[in-house]
Amino acid sequence: MKTNDQLTGLLTVVGVVALLLILGACQSNTNRTAATSNRPNVLFIMSDDHTSQAVSAYGGPLATVCPTPHIDRIAKGGMLFRNCFVTNSICTPSRSAIFTGQYAHRNGVYKFTALDQTQPTLPKVLQDAGYHTALIGKYHLHSNPIGLDFYSLLPGQGRYHNPQFIEVGDIHSSGWLAQGKRTEYSGHSSDVIADKVVDYLQQRNALDQTFMLFCHFKAPHDTWEYAERYESFLADTEIPEPPNLLDDYEGRSDALRTQLQYIGSEWGNHTNFEEETAHLTGVAKKRMQYQLYMKKYLRCVKGVDDNVGRILDFLDESGLSENTIVIYTGDQGFYLGEHGMYDKRFMYEEGLRMPFLVRWPGQVQSGSESDGMILNVDFAPTILAAVGAPALPEAQGKSFLPLLNGRIPRDWRTSMYYRYYYSHFKTEPHIGVRTYRHKLIHYNRIDQWELYDLEKDRSEMKNLYGAPAYAAITKELQSELVRLQKELGDDPADDGSRPNIGNLAPQPLFKSQDISLADTDNSLLFRLRTEEGGTLFSRCSIDEVPYSEGFTRDGFKTLCLRQNKLYFFDGFDGDLAHEIDVDLSDGQWHTVALIVEEKIPKIYVDNLLVFTGTEALKADHPSHTFNVGAGIDTGGYRGYNFRGDISHVYYRRGIVEQQDLKDFKTRKINDGKYLIAASSF
Repeated sequence: MKTNDQLTGLLTVVGVVALLLILGACQSNTNRTAATSNRPNVLFIMSDDHTSQAVSAYGGPLATVCPTPHIDRIAKGGMLFRNCFVTNSICTPSRSAIFTGQYAHRNGVYKFTALDQTQPTLPKVLQDAGYHTALIGKYHLHSNPIGLDFYSLLPGQGRYHNPQFIEVGDIHSSGWLAQGKRTEYSGHSSDVIADKVVDYLQQRNALDQTFMLFCHFKAPHDTWEYAERYESFLADTEIPEPPNLLDDYEGRSDALRTQLQYIGSEWGNHTNFEEETAHLTGVAKKRMQYQLYMKKYLRCVKGVDDNVGRILDFLDESGLSENTIVIYTGDQGFYLGEHGMYDKRFMYEEGLRMPFLVRWPGQVQSGSESDGMILNVDFAPTILAAVGAPALPEAQGKSFLPLLNGRIPRDWRTSMYYRYYYSHFKTEPHIGVRTYRHKLIHYNRIDQWELYDLEKDRSEMKNLYGAPAYAAITKELQSELVRLQKELGDDPADDGSRPNIGNLAPQPLFKSQDISLADTDNSLLFRLRTEEGGTLFSRCSIDEVPYSEGFTRDGFKTLCLRQNKLYFFDGFDGDLAHEIDVDLSDGQWHTVALIVEEKIPKIYVDNLLVFTGTEALKADHPSHTFNVGAGIDTGGYRGYNFRGDISHVYYRRGIVEQQDLKDFKTRKINDGKYLIAASSF
């Protein structure tokens, strides 16, 4: 708890900070150091799927099996939060909530679509306030990063071993970071990320430059590929089982019985370990699968903890510790066998609860704890308030600085709102409310309810919904659920199938649903000029959204230029790509033709046959659009748009004559239609 003198001093510092902000607004980026020298640095460390059950500072059965002494150092030197919760327990929505301070229905990221970077974000506000902003590691927001002075990002999920990174300046000429140059580094991703973080800290320290650094580890995300040095770690250890590992789901909703994130599921083959457990059946098989899963997961956790130790050691040795706020968290909770599951999504405690530890020398009491209820939408407002930066416009979260000072305001929240939208694992969408004692979950698509008394039933095994003794509590929680929905502006009818992805890419030069490729003979001719490449056409989804009901990946077709080669895709997955070794990136005009005869594709470049398919094209999906010049699909974040000139595009339902193909560059053809008409021939 702060003394009055300390609080007075803190207010004085805030006043100085406000003055420095005003002065800093008049300075260029090159003068940021002077504007920020009295403010704390911020190091935000986040691991992917690292849950509080696997942080030894939180206690529990795993604390002695796999201690995390280095992460625990943050708690010993600061504060541990006992009630930190995620508002939507999957990766991209949680990361978006952390960046924007908004729930999914407001920031537009319900599932795995791109964050609209035109809206205010934590990095952008800090950058404008004079901080040097950086992100190293897993980004996973699918849009180009904005507001970061430095980044070194894992593409997509990234690789565990010998990872590739896209660095500042490596953005592709198409404008898409995801297609940018990738640099491979030897070693395990956790080690490489820590190396990069220490290098960054050394540079900032040498420049005496105030910073906000996001250090995002890939581990311990599936498929839990640990560094070789941990092979013997836990080899002879029996991992304690959670009491509900063999949960039979009696009395609960059908959602638990239909989901596929149970240990042993063949979804992704992450935890079935079929080869290792082929000699077992039933309960014995499930228990062995649990042991194998947990050892892989905890070995990845061990690697994260050791590298957090390296980073903290550098802060101490360099003197940066005294003026650096250090935060450790995971992007949501995770199931470590509870209810027989792995992964997250469900609103049960292990998936809902996030680890959150803060060390702030001179401001946060060492070894302190808080039971105050905080959410991931609160992180950005709190960081901005702590450093004296302007607040995030329209943030729905709020600063918990008072909690860091050791008190819970009388008007602080006593309930939180959760919403998960349908995506993977056949996990039913649901909404819910949690108070300090009770939790009410509504699986809205199947209209089933669950109610838990967390004081009497910490493992959430007894569904009390419909119990007469809890009728009043149920009614009260249902009213609170409706109140929170209205307060937060969440429409119950919004199923998350229309995300806000922002202006990720130019619209197609041509867009239509009346052109197919696989149902009959077709001819498609292009005249183009480029030095950079991109998508010539795509037959895919622009208006549909991934993981909505009825979504299908069938019928995706794309013709594009990438890295000086022509590619034709017949399907969504990379193994359906046909690589054609033709370089069209010389800046000269070329003619490209796709001829489909009896469902077999042929591709001509400058009247020469360069590719003939060996299999009939897959059937087109009727709802997919035909798009010229843009590669937008599944919500928009895989766009790879054409950079150059497309002078005219001709389509015929049928086969063009060889003479038409030969003379296309100079002679107009009149018995088809021009999707893009040339001004002259």
